[in-house]
Amino acid sequence: MKKGILLILIASAFLFNSFSQTAGDKPAMVFENMYIMPRQGMEDKFEAAIKAHDTKFHPDGPNKAGLRKIEYGDMAGWYVWVFGPTTYAGLDTRPAKEGGHAADWSSTVDPLVATYGSTQLWEFNDKLSTGMDVMKSDKYYEVWSIKLKPGQYYRFKALAEKLKKTYETMGNTSFLVYNNPIHTAKQGDVALLWSFKSYADWAADHGTMEAFQKIYGPQSWQNMLDEWQDMVDSYDTEVRSILK
Repeated sequence: MKKGILLILIASAFLFNSFSQTAGDKPAMVFENMYIMPRQGMEDKFEAAIKAHDTKFHPDGPNKAGLRKIEYGDMAGWYVWVFGPTTYAGLDTRPAKEGGHAADWSSTVDPLVATYGSTQLWEFNDKLSTGMDVMKSDKYYEVWSIKLKPGQYYRFKALAEKLKKTYETMGNTSFLVYNNPIHTAKQGDVALLWSFKSYADWAADHGTMEAFQKIYGPQSWQNMLDEWQDMVDSYDTEVRSILK
């Protein structure tokens, strides 16, 4: 019995990973997220130090990095330093001690840090996403980290495909999907991200349900919600601001 369960888990993991990248695909786009809590009262100096460091060592290309602040959620007040978009090869060649990179972080950023949190790796799923260009011009985004029930990725994929098509017809927001290539007990298996320009924009009804039902039928939205409840174990939400 235990062997059978193990085989099911292995098969589920293989199926999940097979969706992230197949032979012949272009290199996967990945993002490394490092959670950082600055010292109390030093937030402005911390933001300035990070921006100066990124301008010097991570302005663009495979070593690009940027800063996000968690405005709402369980980790409100924390910052997320995002390394990427890059590739797995880019992780191999990222700046380390050479050129004064490590020394700059140690002398300008680290003294302003109260504690470092987890570091996470997320792989962008371009086949299920739309509106990356929209996000680049927005100020905030909402991110859901989702823990799926075992063996349910195929259902999530089908649901995400429908949502992608819906948001494509609307054309007014980003809908981005990320896979987690590193399984842990606490992190989500997948993440969904929507960007927005202001909190008034975030709170407004953009007509997503109507657009979804126009494509898939009058009862399709409720059916989608029922599907969600059936396949999702749990999820966490954060609202982040993009500090440019």
